[in-house]
Amino acid sequence: MLNPVLRRLLPLCLLVMASGLHAGSPEVAPAPSPGCTEPEYRRLDFRLGEFDVTGIGGARAGESRVVSMLQGCLLVEEWQGAISGEGRAHMFYDRLEKRWHLIYVTDDGATLYLAGNFVGDALVLQGDNDMDTFTGLHRMSFSPLPDGGSLQRWELSADGGVTWTLLHEGTFVRRR
Repeated sequence: MLNPVLRRLLPLCLLVMASGLHAGSPEVAPAPSPGCTEPEYRRLDFRLGEFDVTGIGGARAGESRVVSMLQGCLLVEEWQGAISGEGRAHMFYDRLEKRWHLIYVTDDGATLYLAGNFVGDALVLQGDNDMDTFTGLHRMSFSPLPDGGSLQRWELSADGGVTWTLLHEGTFVRRR
């Protein structure tokens, strides 16, 4: 008896063999992937680049580098804190859910999972997380600034979103 995976693949294998695409036939190149070119995928392009980041009061907070990968389907941020700490964020738009996702992992194993959509020109993401001592509903927003940089706000609510405490406000200044 064939296992379920092989049973499902058998008709495809027979079709390929019947069409003459077997060993010895010229290879057919796969069609190029169209990537993620729809306008929704381009809405975070203001985050792309290398940035110096200041926090509340203008103190140096760290450095950020954001690149587009997988033909525009994924943004990856590499974060280096000014004093300590590194992190990596993956941001992507899920076309089936019609919403954005952020997965953030730090060098000490802390994680953050957020999802949301644009409100005006700001991407607003939120999710329940237990990130070190910051347990509760996290909300993060990203907004473009006129000078080519961006503003990131990170807030925490311990009461389900009734009140919010600002954890971080970062101004991302594009390196020239």
